[in-house]
Amino acid sequence: MSALPAEPPATPYRTNPDGGPRTVAQLRAALAAASVADREEFDQELGELDLNDLEEYGALVRKWRHRLVMRTHPLIRAAVAASADPDAQRWTSAEILDGIGPQGSGR
Repeated sequence: MSALPAEPPATPYRTNPDGGPRTVAQLRAALAAASVADREEFDQELGELDLNDLEEYGALVRKWRHRLVMRTHPLIRAAVAASADPDAQRWTSAEILDGIGPQGSGR
């Protein structure tokens, strides 16, 4: 018997509980799609965790969800690509994710 797939997150580029991957399987799949090397590193770190340390487990999940956002958010990727252009406007990841950046309030 197989479980039904989890409902996709409402906001795939958020690292809070309502967005992004919500299970280890979803996180592994998303990391594999973004970067096989990242998925392998995540698997290694996950395999070294003490299962009784829930804080360490939570920190690992937050770290890799954040890295996934940094690797896959289209505006962050565009900002990274533009970083080689000395005349390009600069945006922080917080500005982009809060809607202040290039497609936000038009700053």
